[in-house]
Amino acid sequence: MNVVKRAVFYIIRKWKKSFLIFSILFAASVLVLSGLAISDAQEEQTEELRGTTGVSFTVSRNTATGGWSSGAGGSYSTQEFLSDKMLESIGSIDGVKGYNASVRTILCLSDMDGRWLEQMLPKGYPMVDCQFYSYGCINSEYNSLFLSGALVMCEGTTITPEKDNGIVISREIAHKYGFKAGDTLQAVNNPLSDDKTLTLEITGIFDIAADKTDEKNNYNEASYYDYANYAFVSEAAMKDLLENYADVGYASADFFVSDPGQLDAVIQEAQRMDSVNWNNFVVTANDEVYERVESAVSDMGTLLSTLIVLITAVSAAVVVLILSMWMRSRTKEIGILLSVGIPKVFILLQYVLETLFIAVVSFPLSYFFAGRAAGSLGRIFGKTTAVILVTPQHFMTAAIAGTVLLVFSTLLSCIPVMRYRPIEILSQME
Repeated sequence: MNVVKRAVFYIIRKWKKSFLIFSILFAASVLVLSGLAISDAQEEQTEELRGTTGVSFTVSRNTATGGWSSGAGGSYSTQEFLSDKMLESIGSIDGVKGYNASVRTILCLSDMDGRWLEQMLPKGYPMVDCQFYSYGCINSEYNSLFLSGALVMCEGTTITPEKDNGIVISREIAHKYGFKAGDTLQAVNNPLSDDKTLTLEITGIFDIAADKTDEKNNYNEASYYDYANYAFVSEAAMKDLLENYADVGYASADFFVSDPGQLDAVIQEAQRMDSVNWNNFVVTANDEVYERVESAVSDMGTLLSTLIVLITAVSAAVVVLILSMWMRSRTKEIGILLSVGIPKVFILLQYVLETLFIAVVSFPLSYFFAGRAAGSLGRIFGKTTAVILVTPQHFMTAAIAGTVLLVFSTLLSCIPVMRYRPIEILSQME
């Protein structure tokens, strides 16, 4: 009788033992496949995190290395501002996906007939009630209020470098005066002076998604103004509106990177640029949120990897233990086979085939059951079932690794018995 037949007949004859091995392999395979699927889902979350956390670095004026002067509005730093050329140079570095710099001021807004617009809760003083806390933006999409989720666009588009006379206002103000995207209004910095009045197009309208009393969205410099009384204006328009003021410019700019992991490298490349006198500017990395979340994600990944290794090791140890016990019960069989001239290598091959034949059934079955198990286990780790998929690649990885471990476990379990000669084995049976 050849090796394959002996292996098949033994599996059938000892079906209870075979079913036990099958159950162990099936359970281990389901858990390993589930772990691999959850681990991949975790990796996808990490990749998504890299693109959505808004990791950036800020370049701001170093007032400590600049002088000071006085004007009508009081003292101000004479340190140089960030120029458009500097912004464009830093923004062109590979890995920077966008940037924004803002000039903040109070603008008075009116309709095209010159009637002042009022804030949502007017105080009764026209020159106060028409004032709106305004950001002159290069790209309002990267303004901290939009990045934090405090404000969200509900109509039209954000301020972009391509638009030189745009303004974005709140949904409350737009509803109060019947404005929609594409309409126009007028803006002036100080209506009691000779400041220029500009006509601006409403490119977009934002909605308030967070309570301003929420600590993460509370900006002290604008605490007098509700979010409804905010406005975002194109960079070019803001420069025209503030042309009478010498101490106005970009005191700081935020540069957002595509891959948070490359933040330090991007900063180092920026600081090597000769077009910027870095003695006059300070660079600050803004990656606290990413570091906290990424650390939690990394810890979860480590836990999953540890669980997969632990499940595999325990399963292999159990299989070795069970097979070792079986080998001792098959001592007589081994002695007889050896005495009739069957080489040890063929006996070992039979035992390896027995476990592999069982694995050929258990591994594919585990693949079909692992999907549901992965979803249930994934919820324990805070994953939604939809993002956890057991793929053929997972199956191939588990099957190959399982086969190697199974062969090794079988051979290891045979060592105590197979090291004896036939006469020694038979003498122990007497």
